[in-house]
Amino acid sequence: MRLLAGVLLLATTLTGSNDPAAVVDGWKTSPVYVDPTQRSLVPDKDAAELAERVSGHDPAIRIAVVPAAVLTTGDKSAAAHTYVDQLVDRQQADGIYLVVFGGAIAWGSAVGVDTPIADILTSELDKHSRSDPVGMLNGVLDQLGVQKASKGTPGWLWPLLVALVVLIAGLADWWWRTRSRKNEGPALYRPSYDVLPDEVDSLDERRATAREDVTRFGEELDAADVRLDGMDTAADVQAAMDAYADAGRVVDGEPDDDKLREVRSTVEYGRWRLACAQAKVAGTPAPARRATCFFDAGHGTSVTDWMYTPPGGRPREVPVCNACRERLSGGAR
Repeated sequence: MRLLAGVLLLATTLTGSNDPAAVVDGWKTSPVYVDPTQRSLVPDKDAAELAERVSGHDPAIRIAVVPAAVLTTGDKSAAAHTYVDQLVDRQQADGIYLVVFGGAIAWGSAVGVDTPIADILTSELDKHSRSDPVGMLNGVLDQLGVQKASKGTPGWLWPLLVALVVLIAGLADWWWRTRSRKNEGPALYRPSYDVLPDEVDSLDERRATAREDVTRFGEELDAADVRLDGMDTAADVQAAMDAYADAGRVVDGEPDDDKLREVRSTVEYGRWRLACAQAKVAGTPAPARRATCFFDAGHGTSVTDWMYTPPGGRPREVPVCNACRERLSGGAR
C-alpha cells in the first residue's frame, strides 16, 4: 500500500535528469541523502542531525534532497511521483520516504505503513517557506512522533547516573524480597469466559477457574466440526489436542501462578489452532493469531490494532478487544 502526497511549492519550468541509484546508494550509509548541489539548502550539520533523529526508527524513514532539475518538463507532481516510485522500487523496503526537490516540490510516500503523510506534509508546508526544508522536515518528523536527536550528556553527569541506577536497583531488589506474598491485586489467571475479579482472588480459586477453562476447551474440541483424516486439517487438529493435553496435565496438579499463566497461553494457542482447522473446512481464511487486549489481559484476545497515545507518550498501535475498541472510538462510554 502506498499513500502518496505531493505539494507544489513553486510553479516553474525545470528540466534535467538524475539517476535515483545515487540516492539509494547514499541510503546504504545514512538514512538522509543530500545531493552535493543542495548543501546550501540542507547543510551537512542539519543533514547529520536529521540522520541521527531518524536512525533506527520503526518504521524506517528515508530522506532525500535532490535538485529540482531531476523533474522533467510537464506535470511536476507526476514527475515527482515517478521519481519517488523509482526510489521505492530500487530500495525494495517498506517505510516512509520524504523527498525534497530543491525549492520546487516536496513529496512523501508511505509504503506498507498506515500514515497520513499527505495531511502531514500539507500542514508543514503551510508553516514553512520553500527555502526552509530543514524546518519542514523536522516538523514532519515531529508529527510522526520521532524524538529529537540527543545533544549528548555532560561528562560529569555519567557518575551521577550510574550511582542513581545502582540505588534504584538496590531499592527494587529490597522491595522484591520484602513485598507481601499474599494473593492480592488482579487475578493472575483470567479464563475465556466472564468472571468477576473477586471470583479468582485466591490461588485455589484461580486453579479451579483454570481447570474449568481447560474443561471447556476440551468440550469445544469434542464438538468441533473438523475432518481428522484430511492432511489439510490434521496438523492443526493435532496441535489443538496437544495443547489441551498439556494444559490438562498442569491443572491436574497444584500449579502456582506462573504455571497458570502458561496454561492460559496454552489454551489460547490450542483454540487458535482449532479455529485454523475449522476455517480450512469452511474454506475461509485462517484467523490471525492475536495478542491479548493491551488494556487488560482479562478482556481476552484482541480483535484489532488501535492507535493509542499514553499520557506523556507518543502514538503507537496496540492490540485491543472489541469492548475497548468501542470505548476508544466513542461508541461506548
